[in-house]
Amino acid sequence: MKKVKDYMDREIPIVNKKVSINEILNIFSTTHYNIIPVVEENNELVGIVSIDDILENLILSKKDVELLEKFPFFADAFSEIVMTIECISSLLVAEDVMNKEVIKINENESVMKALVLMRKNKINRLVVVNERNQPVGFITRNRILRAFRC
Repeated sequence: MKKVKDYMDREIPIVNKKVSINEILNIFSTTHYNIIPVVEENNELVGIVSIDDILENLILSKKDVELLEKFPFFADAFSEIVMTIECISSLLVAEDVMNKEVIKINENESVMKALVLMRKNKINRLVVVNERNQPVGFITRNRILRAFRC
């Protein structure tokens, strides 16, 4: 059986739940990852921060973007909102914006189970955890394809 731990990406960003949103935005802007596992002091997984959640919930919602597309003259009003967010972002930490419901897989599970979880949840990447529920990597659809390559 091909296991997740044999195909996962081990070099992943992980942040403590008290890390500032500014540090998280810096990680997103300097890496190719769009999700970051969030851990407690004992490195146990407690949530996940996604760039989509930050962009859609803290900056502009989907409705805001649709409104801007229809009425571009509202852009100035939204600029002020974004500036306000920039001011309060130093007060926000990972715990404030993380999603506590993480779709994850144990490193000893099969890559087929990982694929099924991805398809079921319509995602392209899973957080991989060890027996202590500590994040140890990501498994992606591309990595799974490598596992099935002959």
